Amino acid sequence: MTEMEKTFRQKIIAYFTGAAKKNKLLKFPCLAGMMVSLAFYYLGLHFTSNGKRYASMFFVAVFFMSSCSFSFAVFAERTGFTGAQETYSAIVETSDISLAVVEPVNPVVEEILEEEGNVIPSEHNEEAETYTLDDLLEHHKHDPETDVNREHTEKESGTGEELSFDNTDWRLVLINKQHPIPDDYDFKLGTFTSGMRCDERVIEDLLLMMQAAKTDGLNLVVRSPYRTSDHQEDNFNDRIKSYMRQGLSYMEAYKATSRVITVPGCSEHEVGLALDITSDTFIPLLQGFADTEEGQWLEEHSYEYGFILRYPSGKEYITGIEYEPWHFRYVGREAAAIMKAEELCLEEFWDKYL
Repeated sequence: MTEMEKTFRQKIIAYFTGAAKKNKLLKFPCLAGMMVSLAFYYLGLHFTSNGKRYASMFFVAVFFMSSCSFSFAVFAERTGFTGAQETYSAIVETSDISLAVVEPVNPVVEEILEEEGNVIPSEHNEEAETYTLDDLLEHHKHDPETDVNREHTEKESGTGEELSFDNTDWRLVLINKQHPIPDDYDFKLGTFTSGMRCDERVIEDLLLMMQAAKTDGLNLVVRSPYRTSDHQEDNFNDRIKSYMRQGLSYMEAYKATSRVITVPGCSEHEVGLALDITSDTFIPLLQGFADTEEGQWLEEHSYEYGFILRYPSGKEYITGIEYEPWHFRYVGREAAAIMKAEELCLEEFWDKYL
C-alpha cells in the first residue's frame, strides 16, 4: 500500500469516526458510509491499475461483434435485446441492400473459397446418403391424379390477375443470417426413409419435379434435405476447424465459414424447406454441377414446381452465401414464377413484394 493510499484511507476513517463520536445516533450510518466509500475507492483504484486489460477485453468483444456478418442479429434475436434488434433492423432497412451482407475478406480466404467452388464439397461429406426418385417413390404413396390437379391449378393461376403475397405464408418465410428461424415457426416433417425428411407440404411438388426431369431423361438425386440444429452446428464447427488447419485465424475461418454454411438457427434446412439436389452422375455439392444437364434443367424448370435456386450467382452480396447451384428452396409456384421472371433472390422478393 502506497503512502498516498494510507493517507486517503486514514482520512476517510477519521472523517466518519469523528462524525460518529459527535453524534452516537450516526454510529451505524457512518460505519456504512465508511465501508461504501472505501469500496468505491478501491474499486476505482483496481480499474485504474488494470485499465489496459479491460480496454483490451472491450475492444475484442466489439471487434468480434462487428466482424461477424450475422452475429449481432442472432445475438439480439436470441437474447431478447429488442432495443438492439430494432436499431439493427433500422440500419438494414435504411441501407442499400447491396451493402448489407458480405464483408471483404483477405486474399487468402478468397483463394480458399474460389478453390472450394471447384474442388471441395460445401457443407457435407462424400458419405452423405443420396435419394433417387425411385427411392422416394418406394416409400411414398404417390397419387397419379396429382399431375392433373397441379396442371389445372397452374392454368387457373395464369388468368392475368395480380397476385398478392402474405409475409406470414409458411412458403415465404425469410430465413438467413439476419433473420433466424422464428421461435413460433411450426412445421411437420414428411418422412420417406430414416434419412430423407422434409416439410411434408413440399413432397408432392418435389416428386413431380423429379418425375418431370426423369421424363426428360435426367435422374435427379436429393442430398441432405431436413437437417437438425445439432447437425448444422457440427457442419459449421467442422468447417471452421478445416479453415484453421489451412492457416486462417479463428476470426478469418469464422467469417469464411459464414459464406458457405449458415449458422445454426439460420438455415432453411432446419425447417425442411431446403433441399440439396444433384444428379446420379454428379453427386458432390460443387459449383461444377451448374454445367451439367441436370443443373441446367433445374435452373430452367425448378420454378414450375415451386422451387428456386436459393443462392444464385451474382447475388452473393445480398444473400451472404457463395453460389450454390445445388441448393433449392421451396417458395410455392406463384412466388417462384415471379422470382424466375424478374431474376430475384428471396431477399429481393421480400423487399419488393412483402
